[in-house]
Amino acid sequence: MAPEFEPARLDDIDDLLRLYRRAHGANYPIAMGTDPEVMAAEIEAAHTTWLVWRNDNRVVASITGHVEAQDRLGKIAGLVVDPEAQGGGIAHHAVGQITGRMLATREIDSVYGTARTVHIAPQRVCLRNGFHALGLVPNLFKHARRETMALLARHRDGVLGRRAEVHKVPKGLEKLVTAAHATIGLPTLPEFVEDAESPGTEQSRLEIIEAPQFVQRHFERTINDPARRFYPLHRPNVLLADEHGAYQIYGHLNRHDGYCTIFGATPDPQMIIPHLGGVIDALAGLGAPHVETLVPLHEFDELSALLAFGFLPVALYPAMRKDGDHYHDYVVMVHTPQPPDFRGLTIDEAFRPFTEQYIELWTQKFLNTNGVFHA
Repeated sequence: MAPEFEPARLDDIDDLLRLYRRAHGANYPIAMGTDPEVMAAEIEAAHTTWLVWRNDNRVVASITGHVEAQDRLGKIAGLVVDPEAQGGGIAHHAVGQITGRMLATREIDSVYGTARTVHIAPQRVCLRNGFHALGLVPNLFKHARRETMALLARHRDGVLGRRAEVHKVPKGLEKLVTAAHATIGLPTLPEFVEDAESPGTEQSRLEIIEAPQFVQRHFERTINDPARRFYPLHRPNVLLADEHGAYQIYGHLNRHDGYCTIFGATPDPQMIIPHLGGVIDALAGLGAPHVETLVPLHEFDELSALLAFGFLPVALYPAMRKDGDHYHDYVVMVHTPQPPDFRGLTIDEAFRPFTEQYIELWTQKFLNTNGVFHA
């Protein structure tokens, strides 16, 4: 009989703490598995679905889901199964049941998930539950070491058939887009057009403001366009401002994992492209050498400029944002100082085209034909 997961209760917290400790050890760094106050708040939060499976009156499996209603997107995380109960398909049922519950509300159009690449089982659990491979994010500095994460998503029925048509994309995205279309089974491909020339660079001093509540309020007052405010599951906590007031950049800085997402700029994202060198240097100085951003697939000029600057596409999320009756695709673009190193990874065959396209693009951008790094 399949295990039936049910909502977690406050009186499950002691059991959950023991479960996470047994599965991850005493040094597990995530508050959702170690901090009773944070766990209690999440169990009661309207945006969180926390499911557990109890056996003999003891919690032996747990999974959480978070919903961003304004962006119509959910995320699953925190899957843990007691080591003594592993291998019986419990993880498969956990992912299937929480994803089914989240999509059944019709408040969201897709559920997003990440899976570590040190083990293949989490990837296959998601793939067997109707998730599609979206790509791989390399060189995340997770807990003082580099790690590559696999990205996946599952959509509500009918959503993928309502994607907005994109007529052209930069040629540098050709293999990523082709891989994504083959994985999802969609027939239409855009025209692939040669990338732009490398943009000129400009140097300017930056003022850096790390005050999450202030930055959040400033972001909400300044950027009103829903399309330009779109960066699901992240909130701005750092502001980088040109000392002369020419531009401002909003990001989410995570020093612990060594990355920063850039997801808002004024007066226009295109204006910051020549200044990205200084922005990346500043973020590296803050402990975030890995920089990523999310760009609509139809924004040809912005994608082309980022490619020319050295940002590389790592994933394509189809039908990510609802706009009227249609849905827009988005590309995850990454700038990292580290060469690709996929040794020791265990990835499902569904992710192989994404790995190959990233290695090829990185080689083209940063190595010449003699195998020497470009300056």
